[in-house]
Amino acid sequence: MSLCEHALNSRLTPPSSSTPVYKEECTQCFDSYDMPGGIDVCLTCFNGACSERPHHNHAQQHALRTSHPLTLNIRRVPKPQPTHQSANEEGERPAKQTKLEIREEPDGEKYDYETYVRCWACSGARVEAGLENIQPTVDAVIHAVEASKGSEIKAWSEEVGPCEHFETLEQSPLPGFSLDSVHQCSKCEKRDNLWMCLGCGHVGCGRRQYDGSGGNNHAIEHFESTGHRVSIKLGTITPEGTADAYCYVCDDNKVDPHLATHLQVFGISVSAQHKTEKSVAELQLEQNLKFDFSMTTADGTQLQPVAGPGLTGLRNLGNSCYMASVLQCVFGIDRFRDRYFPSAAEHFATCTQPRPAQCILCQLHKLADGLWSGRYAILEKDEEGKTGHQQGIPPAQFKMAIAKDHYEFSTMRQQDAFEFLQHLAKQVNIVERSVAGGANDPTKVFDFSTEERLQCSECSRVRYKTQKVSSASLPVIKRPVAEPSDGLDSQAQLAPVSLKECLDLMTSDETVDGYNCPQCQKPTTAIKSTKFATFPKVLAMQVRRFELVNWVPQKLDVPVQVPLDQIDLEPYKGRGIQPGEELLPETDDAADSAPASGSADEQPVDEEVVSQLESMGFPRVRCVKAVKKTGNSGAEAAMNWIFEHMDDADIDVPEDTPAASGPSVDPEAVEQLMAMGFSKERVEKELAKTGGDPNRALDRLLNFDGTEDDVAMASPDESAAAAATSDDSESASVFELTGFVSHKGSSVHCGHYIANVRQGLGADTQWFLFNDAKVVAQGSPDPEQAYIYFFTRND
Repeated sequence: MSLCEHALNSRLTPPSSSTPVYKEECTQCFDSYDMPGGIDVCLTCFNGACSERPHHNHAQQHALRTSHPLTLNIRRVPKPQPTHQSANEEGERPAKQTKLEIREEPDGEKYDYETYVRCWACSGARVEAGLENIQPTVDAVIHAVEASKGSEIKAWSEEVGPCEHFETLEQSPLPGFSLDSVHQCSKCEKRDNLWMCLGCGHVGCGRRQYDGSGGNNHAIEHFESTGHRVSIKLGTITPEGTADAYCYVCDDNKVDPHLATHLQVFGISVSAQHKTEKSVAELQLEQNLKFDFSMTTADGTQLQPVAGPGLTGLRNLGNSCYMASVLQCVFGIDRFRDRYFPSAAEHFATCTQPRPAQCILCQLHKLADGLWSGRYAILEKDEEGKTGHQQGIPPAQFKMAIAKDHYEFSTMRQQDAFEFLQHLAKQVNIVERSVAGGANDPTKVFDFSTEERLQCSECSRVRYKTQKVSSASLPVIKRPVAEPSDGLDSQAQLAPVSLKECLDLMTSDETVDGYNCPQCQKPTTAIKSTKFATFPKVLAMQVRRFELVNWVPQKLDVPVQVPLDQIDLEPYKGRGIQPGEELLPETDDAADSAPASGSADEQPVDEEVVSQLESMGFPRVRCVKAVKKTGNSGAEAAMNWIFEHMDDADIDVPEDTPAASGPSVDPEAVEQLMAMGFSKERVEKELAKTGGDPNRALDRLLNFDGTEDDVAMASPDESAAAAATSDDSESASVFELTGFVSHKGSSVHCGHYIANVRQGLGADTQWFLFNDAKVVAQGSPDPEQAYIYFFTRND
């Protein structure tokens, strides 16, 4: 240990409580402080990096690139654990669990920490850490919370709070109310999953699920008929004064801060209650755990754990299965793997971003290296020598980078996997535009064009419109089975449908009422259909497994029969204008499609429907637009419109946004968008169209369908990059299923996502199931209940 000039002359500033400190895992690979060599934390910017590895030395690279020579090396070493003794041997009983919780064990009881300071300007030599200009920073790093730890701690705690409706509750027990009546639903014979109205004491059963579980909707029907807003779940009341509470106005789980007082009105003393039923949180956790341990075939055979390159699991961060399942399918695509895995080392050596943890490109390379290098895919063995599952890698830093500032994906709540796929593709597309104008953008494999044909029923003239999209939304057909299984009625079980039936429905004709025909100069009826104009290299297809029942979104468990061999989409390709067809006059599409009674903007918006759509997770802009576009036809029609227009470039642009008057736009916004490879003229045009909003302008730049005007304004580099990265085809139409994401659970609000991915070709084809960190080999997958399909084109 020595005193070098860099240590003596350094002026370090300790990290504050809000400063991210990366001390548990390298920001450029998944090496951690549990591995030999530990993690080097930069004492200047607090980046975490591995060192002294045979394959790379990210700590040394960081020091050379940033001129930050001093690091604190941290290594965590497990302590020998004593043999557990029973309560009788210890003479003490464990503390009573009063609520569902996951306690964090003190690290100091399980691990020792070895630390020392080193100087990379002196070839990584150890230096004295006790200097007064170094020690405060060293101490602050040691006691700092790991940058990603905060989100992991939040992952298991559902943030449920009170609402005003419990505070303003008015209570008046029903005439003749008796405690003898709280043991059974007042409308049926259900004796479990009972909810008591805190307004009058009415007892009703919970909501009916499509799998036959739950209740018969009598509790929510009581709210709809009386307006009594809050209730509690009987059987979950504890002596401590807690219980599952629900507000139907907020449509969410809540906490009743005055539960004891409210129950006393009905003669119920909380101190005499005992919890007899599982809470909502316990049921959700149990659902996840049940699937987690049922990695078996239909006949009960345990699936074989596997590990290796491309077979590395992703650790669940808490409600992150939606992200893990999508990432396994996406990084199973050749273009994504080839873009980020072989070039990872080169990128890390040349990246100029000061904080790799916040650089999306760094995290994409890091994730690809983690999934495909095979270094972290190691099957564990138990004390008896039996092979178990791998630990997987934690994509915490990737999630923080890709979801930064997003109002949903930055939280720890469960999210929609398809919406995350769209968000991921958009973010990758944005960052790739800063590298060679997007010439290497792997998201281009999803791009294709659709052909929309519209024909007036009176003059028979037609209009064709081509639109660039990156996914398809597949409708399903709801048909009750003819002979339901025992214990379930025919409405609870849905008959299988074929993929062909769904594709036929997706491309079939639909009637457009109130079409303002520019040829007839009057409102008429039009027939519209949408088909493929080109075919993508990889077709991402979402299945619309949702419908509204009593204003509540419900999941449709319709089995979709998808062949595992080839499918030909040629029958669903548009043919363009045909001989003898006459085109409609060119006018504003919006004016043509406006209702005859006035424009969509003039219609009043049903706020109740908007609120219902917002509760399903859709942004308000989309909800308002959908309600307007469907002429206030109800929540189901609006929801279907949203699914059909997910890929519209202006889906998140408010209808009443005024265009900028004149060419004046923010020069800084112009410069930022031009840095992504767009021409100045095109940037200024889109900023003017969107009222100067750079985010909406970027959406249009990324998704515009490519009119002649835009092609003429595109720069030569931009046009060349677009042509070089285009993967769609007008002729190749044969596809094979190579991956799919499935949602396990009967509710749209919770459940668990898993992924199935195919690797290899021909006789070497093998399917694998990815359940977070667990990866198993499959003989033949079952894609009938998938939510997202990935079909790869055979060229």
